[in-house]
Amino acid sequence: MNWNGKKKAITFSFDDGVTQDIRMIEILDKYGLKATFNLNSGKFGMNYPYEPNGKVVDRRLVEPTQVKELYKNHEVAV
Repeated sequence: MNWNGKKKAITFSFDDGVTQDIRMIEILDKYGLKATFNLNSGKFGMNYPYEPNGKVVDRRLVEPTQVKELYKNHEVAV
């Protein structure tokens, strides 16, 4: 990435491999950005809901069959 004629870099790193990554990847791909996704392969497909401020948020992890296609333009750490 160039900014005012100088090369600059920003790193993006995301953890857990949650289904919300699908939307994040759409945005990153739209702008040609790359990210590193740290996936816990032993927990693919599991659901970890949590409740911040009284609102339940779904934290379902991606299925193992989704990984190759979903993260194809990005770095994956398993």
